Amino acid sequence: MARTADRGHYACLLRLAYLVLDDGDDPVLRARRAAARAARARQGGYPAMRSRLVTILLTDPPAVRHRLDRLIFEPAGTPPGPVRAALRELSPHERLAYLLCRDGLTAPEAAAELRAHVQADFRDVDQAVTAVETLTGLDEDAQRAEIETFEPDLVRLRPPPAVPPAWRAAVAAVVAGALLAVAGFALTRGTEVTGDPVVIGPRTWQATGTPGIGEWPTQGASRHDAGLLRRAAGAWRAESREPPLGRVVVLYAGMVDGASLVVLRDSPGPREPPRVAQYFERRLSRGVESIRRLGTDAGQLIMVGMTWRYLVPPWMRDVRAAVPSQRSPRWVPVAVRDGLSDPLPWDWFTPRCQNYVVFRMTFRPGTGGRARTVTQLASHSPQSASPQVRFRDPPGTPERQERFRWAALHAVACEAATTLSESGDLMLGHLWSGGLPDDGGRATLLTVESSSPWSGPGTSILITDDGRALSERGGTNSDTISSAGTLAAALWWRSSRRWHLVAAAGPGIARLKTVGELGAHEKEARRRHGPPLLVVPGPRTGGTPPETARLPVVHVVAYETDGDRTIVSPL
Repeated sequence: MARTADRGHYACLLRLAYLVLDDGDDPVLRARRAAARAARARQGGYPAMRSRLVTILLTDPPAVRHRLDRLIFEPAGTPPGPVRAALRELSPHERLAYLLCRDGLTAPEAAAELRAHVQADFRDVDQAVTAVETLTGLDEDAQRAEIETFEPDLVRLRPPPAVPPAWRAAVAAVVAGALLAVAGFALTRGTEVTGDPVVIGPRTWQATGTPGIGEWPTQGASRHDAGLLRRAAGAWRAESREPPLGRVVVLYAGMVDGASLVVLRDSPGPREPPRVAQYFERRLSRGVESIRRLGTDAGQLIMVGMTWRYLVPPWMRDVRAAVPSQRSPRWVPVAVRDGLSDPLPWDWFTPRCQNYVVFRMTFRPGTGGRARTVTQLASHSPQSASPQVRFRDPPGTPERQERFRWAALHAVACEAATTLSESGDLMLGHLWSGGLPDDGGRATLLTVESSSPWSGPGTSILITDDGRALSERGGTNSDTISSAGTLAAALWWRSSRRWHLVAAAGPGIARLKTVGELGAHEKEARRRHGPPLLVVPGPRTGGTPPETARLPVVHVVAYETDGDRTIVSPL
């Protein structure tokens, strides 16, 4: 009776292991080894075995030692069902999260099983379950039925070929020679291939209204060169510092300026954005020349080497580019062929604007989505970030809004309002425009928010109508808060006579009040003039350089209309 129970446990473990290893080499052989190791956990029954299997699959998945079984045995020739096909689109720990739920665990219980090896919580588990439901269109019972009826260990002897008797001896000799050749190859080879890179179909992105990096189809004239793709993926996996996480997917493969190029991405799961690796084969060298973590998993332009060219996803049309140092944008059309743009002029990339140019494109999804304009900043270096930019426009005419957008782009690229090379996607917001005291002229208070966790909190800067900085980033100690109901910023601005504290707020803020060494100053929002602006004179500048001047300690309290309070502190 115990042997029968163990056999049933082994079958469940084998199915679970196979579905996690389904898109690699020899999944049956590797799943057998993983299940056999997990079944040794006699104490605790099946839950302990399953927990051991999770550890094995996430920390030490078995490799295949030889390939002889592939010539004699093979899994039953059944095509993958909807659930198996959907699981192949997920990373290993996402597959485990889904399968643990289908094995009877709740989302928190499944997250607890994974948490010892990967960062995961119940939301990640729910996302994996939802992803499979969306990809298959099946309800939970239908999904579980497919899983429970799948038997990965069902194998068959390959049937003999239907050939005349006179040919059988020759066929046997060929098969024997193949066995000997494969055996010699397995004995002499030192490393093991972990699976061919994945090629995405050309129309995958058209099935969704919000395509991203996961739906980016493989493009380029060499996308069918299996040997080139394997060499590229193998070179990336051999990287000791930044090997890929999860499966490797091909974005582009083709010839660029006389070299073979393969651009790859990995699949780390929902908690981390993917990384992109660029592999070049030249006449005298080959290897991975750059690896960069994308700011988000949204489809974006990707700089190719130092070629002044970019990969462009097929849902981005009407690509134009301009140099941000210009007083007004002069958009130049950029031709794109098979996913690769024509080169931009090399002299566009100059140190005066952090080596960045501005792209403007039209996002046109394949189905169910709305066409919109996309703005992106990109440099000449594949190691640098390429943030997409959104805007919180001022009220007024489209012409005024377009002038603000270009001034904001000039400020972040050319006036150092943020460091672009490590930036996530950006939100550039208009908070206030008007005249400054002490004949300071007209200014706009620009807020800069980044999606990158390494960029820190939002900042703000005073700029002119054409984007020149009136306050220095860092030297003025600005502070910005932006949330669903609160938008406020405060900074120090230095006129010809003295320092001034400038604070402004967006809709939903009833009043601003200072607390600290400047004393109490307060300004309420007025219906006619909009959200409040508070300008408080500070110490006189005298002869003290601004970088060493001691500024008063002050907090600005933003009172929301519902009574909540938020503090910004330009310290």
